Amino acid sequence: MTDVEGQCYRLGFRLKITETPRDTMVLLSNPDSQRVAFATFSGDEYGAPRIRAFLVNKKRYQWALDEGFNLDQMIELEKEKVFIEFHPKKIGHYLI
Repeated sequence: MTDVEGQCYRLGFRLKITETPRDTMVLLSNPDSQRVAFATFSGDEYGAPRIRAFLVNKKRYQWALDEGFNLDQMIELEKEKVFIEFHPKKIGHYLI
């Protein structure tokens, strides 16, 4: 995460990292813009580390929450765009 924190600093904001109940997920946010993303950490089929990053569409997230969807179900709702996947190296740019 140090690379991402440095990127955010160079872009002019301090990245807030919040742990979640899941060991493989963290929330990332920019308190100034109030944008939120999350990153997941896993291994691919060969055991190499895999990081995925998603921007949180707050309006769609609230809709899904109100409808009773849990986090795993929300991730599966690709068509609804509750979470929008993007390249992890661009986290800072998406949180501006």
